[in-house]
Amino acid sequence: MDIKTIAFLNWRYPGGGGETVTHHLGHFFLKHGYRIVVYGDQLYEELITREDRQAFSIHAVPHLPGTETVDKQAFCESLKDEKVDCLIVQGITNAPFEEIRRQVGCKMIFCLHSIPLWEVYAIRNKRVRDLQRKDLGFRLEFLLIRRPLNRFTDKPKRRTLKTYAGILPYVDRMIMLCPEYRQQMEQLLRDYLGPKGDVPASRFLSISNPLLPPEEPVHTPKEKIVLYVGRLCYEDKRVDRLIRIWHHIEQTVPDWKLQILGQGAEKARLEEMTRRLQLRRVEFLGHQTDVAPYYRRATFVCLTSNFEGLPMSLLEGQQYGVIPVSFDSFASIHSITCHGKAGIEVPAFNERQYARRLKEAMLDEEAQARMREQCYRQSANYDLERIGAAWLRLFAELD
Repeated sequence: MDIKTIAFLNWRYPGGGGETVTHHLGHFFLKHGYRIVVYGDQLYEELITREDRQAFSIHAVPHLPGTETVDKQAFCESLKDEKVDCLIVQGITNAPFEEIRRQVGCKMIFCLHSIPLWEVYAIRNKRVRDLQRKDLGFRLEFLLIRRPLNRFTDKPKRRTLKTYAGILPYVDRMIMLCPEYRQQMEQLLRDYLGPKGDVPASRFLSISNPLLPPEEPVHTPKEKIVLYVGRLCYEDKRVDRLIRIWHHIEQTVPDWKLQILGQGAEKARLEEMTRRLQLRRVEFLGHQTDVAPYYRRATFVCLTSNFEGLPMSLLEGQQYGVIPVSFDSFASIHSITCHGKAGIEVPAFNERQYARRLKEAMLDEEAQARMREQCYRQSANYDLERIGAAWLRLFAELD
């Protein structure tokens, strides 16, 4: 099959990290002669840029009337109308893979933008207060039955592996963010399906997410700023840990401040927590479309997440010489920090050690200078041209 039209399927568009990757890769593929179609299960029309509207054919995923269920037949017809040769599914596990394979026959690539089995970690960290249903009976059932089952049995893991095993036969490649994740996912599915299962190694591939070239200038004077950039969400991001860590050190580093960029369900709780701990140098700056000015000024960019895939905030920060600090709670942190040369890895989830090591680095300008120079070099590994070339090689294999 000669691939001419490439489509992306996203949860929402525009949106988070996976949707940012759609934007970057879509424009890269466009420059290399491909036609680009973008689908969003949720389409935020008011946020779609003029650039994207001119470059892409953009559609909302069709749903059955009055429901959130995908209209599989209508979606397949849209793919055929657009003459899609290759569909890139950005982490959506309930896409109609079987129907697309049978009715459309296009190539399909599934991309996981987090760690393997991230769903299990999210389920186990879900709180009663975050449930969408508010009725008392449902909440009691969750508290007394579902949460213990999720936390103390392997039921969520088996359920999640069943989903991925169901996807595997219909996709041409299953792409992970780094070699460690690729090996882990392949082994998990082999163990789940057993010796009679069909898990071809050639079906798995690792390609990192790309970075756009940074906006000049990138080498700028740094200020005494610690930065967080991302969603304010409890299940994975756990910014409450960063607030507690800052509480340990704020009074001992009076010239420094913590800036938090992002929106999410946790924002009000985190602001209340900041007031309760009487923290004076924490700024909640909300969602920022242009983050580059903040990266130019910041010295450190911090994460305290339960898990991450390949966190774009750390990679983007490195482009501007911002030093990443994170718990060692996901495999890709080792390559991001070059095992401690271009950032700081802290054993998960030791908040006191995190506070100690961050404070030490804040007071050591020579160490900052060494790590900052390594950050500039490290960020080149995620250059769009370099990552895009790996995708072009994949399309050539699938042709």
